Amino acid sequence: MNELEEVKTCEAQLRLAMLSSDVEGLSALIDEGLVFTGPDGSVLGKAQDLSAHQSGLLKLERLDVLSCDLHRVENMVFTTTKAKLVGRFGDMRIDGIHAYTRLWSRASGQWQVVAGQVGRIA
Repeated sequence: MNELEEVKTCEAQLRLAMLSSDVEGLSALIDEGLVFTGPDGSVLGKAQDLSAHQSGLLKLERLDVLSCDLHRVENMVFTTTKAKLVGRFGDMRIDGIHAYTRLWSRASGQWQVVAGQVGRIA
């Protein structure tokens, strides 16, 4: 399996872990130094991201991938994904099309997200 196929598999694993709030699975796919920008502009690290899932603050009912493109950037892979999300973040209802960008690195020996961003686009 080539690197792009490996990251595509990791993207699918991440989707399933997000849907089931599988903190252990998410932890394995997220780098310790994660920098992630949420739709409201807040910047989260790994601990905050995992806590949102573990506490039930973030609960996704659907995460339907509409498209996912992968791009090599030196020794990393950059993904751009569009997905239909349905769920809740605290009291806020999530229902719409969102765009994700993620930067995957294998510096730790396995592919992990080191940076990302999500925003609602429709």
